[in-house]
Amino acid sequence: STFLPITPKLNATLGFRGEYNRQQLQSQLKGSGTKVDVDNPIFRALPSVNLSYNFTKKSLVRLAYSTTVNRPEFRELAPFNYYDFNFDVSRVGNPNLKTPSIQNADLRYEFYPNDGELISVAGFYKYFKNPIESRVNYSGSGVSFSVDNAESAYAYGAEIELRKSLKALTNVSFIDDLTLILNASVIKSDVVTGFAGQENNRQLQGQSPYLVNAGLYYNNEPLGLQINALYNVVGKRIFLVGDDAVQPTVYEMTRNVIDLNIIKTLGKKVELKLGLQDLLNQPFRLIQDSNLDGKITSSDETYQKYRRGSYATLGLSYKF
Repeated sequence: STFLPITPKLNATLGFRGEYNRQQLQSQLKGSGTKVDVDNPIFRALPSVNLSYNFTKKSLVRLAYSTTVNRPEFRELAPFNYYDFNFDVSRVGNPNLKTPSIQNADLRYEFYPNDGELISVAGFYKYFKNPIESRVNYSGSGVSFSVDNAESAYAYGAEIELRKSLKALTNVSFIDDLTLILNASVIKSDVVTGFAGQENNRQLQGQSPYLVNAGLYYNNEPLGLQINALYNVVGKRIFLVGDDAVQPTVYEMTRNVIDLNIIKTLGKKVELKLGLQDLLNQPFRLIQDSNLDGKITSSDETYQKYRRGSYATLGLSYKF
């Protein structure tokens, strides 16, 4: 990469990586014994451009572009069944998978009010060539989950990132010790051309329409006390692309998660840590679009539902 100071306020970073990768796999089909030989020698040119303009010492705007790749995992290529204990399903690989490429572009404004603080607003766009998606796979022996390449897809959206101390906002000492952290995005995705046996112009499998990560951090150094409360939510997303024949499309439903961590120092050498994970313990739900209307309503059926459970950890550390 090369850094180019174009003007005192305008800078550019230009990068290029030529990447050669050869992915090989030798296997055979169960039953027939037909050999499977995957050999994907691929050279990819991966350019990147990053322009930044500094309005002041505390604020700037960035414009960035890059090309990236997403290689299949070996178990996604291997044509044999394995059991997924997390979701109680059998999965099978696809030796015909192609290696996806992604074009990325984003425009971001950054403002740094004080040391350690950040306010950032961004818009982004991604174009996917041959994205890998989870799908249904069925034969005479039953139904399993597999993967396949959609032909093309895109995603665009907006993101806000915030890291701000609440010090001096009020006269309350407790609030002075608080720091707020937030990362939130809204995303629109569309599979323009999918794979055979399913619809086009739908949400990209695994891509949520929104996500929020937020944290409230309390740090009182004289007391040696830290309390961190973390919140996470991910919007409804496609878990499995159906085929409108045997298996409807399955959606992973929204689930709110709150974690709490407490750290207390006892003297200079002892530290006590308490972690409380998933306090709400909302159910993990997979709902299938039973009536094939592209929506999840009360008439659609539950594919899988369970609670992961809340849990707590307690630790004591001593520094020699």
